[in-house]
Amino acid sequence: MLRTPIIIVLMFLAFGLEAAHLVGGELSYRCLGNNNYEVRLVIYRDCASNGAPFDDPAIITVFNSSNTVVQNLMVPLGPNSFLPVVAPNSCSALPSFVCIQEGIYLDTVNLPPSGGPYTLSHQRCCRNNSIDNIPNPRLWGSTYTIQVPANPTCNSSPSFSSAPPVALCLNAPVQIDMSAVETDGDSLSYFLCSPFHGGGNQTNTTGPNSPRPDTSTAPPYTQVPFANPYSVGYPIASSPAFSIDPQTGLLTGYPNQVGQFVFAVCVEEWRNGVRLSTLRRDFQFNVTNACTKTMADFDPQDLDPYVLCQGKTIKFNEACTNTSSYLWDFGVSNTTLDTSTQANPSYTFPDTGTYQVQLIANPGTACADTIVREYKVYNSLDVRFQIGGQACFDNHSFNFTALGNFSADAQFFWNFGGVTAGGLSTSSLRDPQNIVYQQAGSYLVTLEVADGDCRANYRDSVKLYPRPELLHDLSAPPGCAPYTVQFEDSSRYSGSAIHFWDFGDGTTSTDEDPKHVYLQSGNYTVYHRLITTSACKDTLEESSDVEVVVYPSPISGLEITPQETSIFEPDFDILITSENFDHSFILLPDGRKIIDPDQSLRFTAQDTGIQRFIHAVENEYGCVDTTILETYVRQPFRLYVPNAFTPNGDGLNDVFGYSILGTENFSIRVMNRWGQLVFQSDDPAFFWNGRMQNEGELLPGGAYTYVIEVMQRETGVGVVKRGTVSLIR
Repeated sequence: MLRTPIIIVLMFLAFGLEAAHLVGGELSYRCLGNNNYEVRLVIYRDCASNGAPFDDPAIITVFNSSNTVVQNLMVPLGPNSFLPVVAPNSCSALPSFVCIQEGIYLDTVNLPPSGGPYTLSHQRCCRNNSIDNIPNPRLWGSTYTIQVPANPTCNSSPSFSSAPPVALCLNAPVQIDMSAVETDGDSLSYFLCSPFHGGGNQTNTTGPNSPRPDTSTAPPYTQVPFANPYSVGYPIASSPAFSIDPQTGLLTGYPNQVGQFVFAVCVEEWRNGVRLSTLRRDFQFNVTNACTKTMADFDPQDLDPYVLCQGKTIKFNEACTNTSSYLWDFGVSNTTLDTSTQANPSYTFPDTGTYQVQLIANPGTACADTIVREYKVYNSLDVRFQIGGQACFDNHSFNFTALGNFSADAQFFWNFGGVTAGGLSTSSLRDPQNIVYQQAGSYLVTLEVADGDCRANYRDSVKLYPRPELLHDLSAPPGCAPYTVQFEDSSRYSGSAIHFWDFGDGTTSTDEDPKHVYLQSGNYTVYHRLITTSACKDTLEESSDVEVVVYPSPISGLEITPQETSIFEPDFDILITSENFDHSFILLPDGRKIIDPDQSLRFTAQDTGIQRFIHAVENEYGCVDTTILETYVRQPFRLYVPNAFTPNGDGLNDVFGYSILGTENFSIRVMNRWGQLVFQSDDPAFFWNGRMQNEGELLPGGAYTYVIEVMQRETGVGVVKRGTVSLIR
């Protein structure tokens, strides 16, 4: 506990700060014994505004019985919290944007009985400028005060049992518990009273006119005046007016105007006919029209005749406000089983008729709300129709048959979607027959049925198609066997169809555009059938009046022996075995072309590798046939190396000349008797001439060592040959 003499200037106070955010407060105390008292100051601030925060510390001034200042308590800010956003009754809910914060200041003070009674006061300015029930609200501050009696000693004041609500709901009944707790067993009396003024709006001062006085003024205190038509007994626009039960502290009313209203509730403490203290709560009530309250509602029956008759099972959809539980009663007599607690139930009624359906929102609570709606239950009206008849326009007649669930008194309204041959487009018959349209096309037929209060309709299309036409080309120019012919269908029809082709040679096809190969010569008649399986159904067929002519083809035959040989035996014997031809030629591997050759020929290959022979024959119809055969001439491996040479320039045996066949990747090295390399080459046609590397000095006669490395072309096997050669001078 901090104590300061009243003559000390509190330089740390926030001069000039106006607490326009304050919405109320109260001051109480509790006796701790030995003349010690716990002082409790509660301040309420609007945390949704931009005003100043809680004072820290708050100043509480103590006056003795002569209204002389005894001391100032510098009380630090203690617990502070946000009041719950709860409406003043359980039948409504507040909007989320309201916000009230509660700050609690606790301190202890020693008050000897000889100086009493004592007065405790806290003053602060200013009130919100938006308050509706006092004039010039920004000019008025607040004084929270209470008296501590000298006798009896060690008395505790009443204290409110709960915080006030953060807001009140427009046009919603209010029942607020403003009761207080009294620990000494004294009697309490409740009444509406006037708020007290305190503090001022003069800045740069710490006196009584400062927004935050360093010392409260002594009692008595100025009452905050009310603006017309408001008063102490009528602080809030309400009908009926707000009142408080003097014994229970229950505050009731019915606010009927949005706004902010200052009021005060006083609790007097009595013992043996003597008033000991008065607890005063100064508070600002905010009345808002943004509250929600329980309202029962559900969707009314859709009286559209096209959806009214959906059968005896009906789905109900709640549209309640602020509701968490439901009780449905579907209005069926002589039963208690026609209820549901689901939010959106479905119910099957036992019979057609009119029922009073009831919904209770939040049943069994004080906030329950009830609504009753009338529902009519009809049998399901189900309508459709069947169409009978042919869809080919040149020979059609439709019969319409109404189907579904309807009564004998039902009325029928047909619309055929077009003009019939009789000049009509509608009918009121149940089952119109022999309906003929004037032209081909698609028609949307509608049937509407009226059965009492109910309507239903059904739509389906009628399509009239022209008669199918079989169109194709069954002819083909003459060809030589094997002869491939592509047949194409160009028929005109709607929907799907099946094709059947007979090619005249014992084979058939079901393809739309078949491709057929005639293997034998002859004359063939082609047959085509078209079967339409939807739309205008029909079967059409036709045979070609021009036959497909297939000529015989000559047969080219050629035999060649052997199939493979070596370059050392390069001869091939050719035997021509062709048949049914008039002219022929043979193209030999060396490029020669022989017209009408003899039956037997011989060909000698000039090189190794593949030898291709082509033989073509032609008959009197211009049909040709060709045979292509290939043979192969090998290059066998052969390596010959002489053992001596005489490089004397006489033109005979002047080089070390070797003979190589059927190889690749050749290399040769020649060394003298001391191992010195005297010649090397990768070219099998480049020979040693007896000089150093073929360009240097003449080498002496004698024996020289050689190494030859090659790879056989046909087998890929490597061969290494070593030996000696004599150089003779």
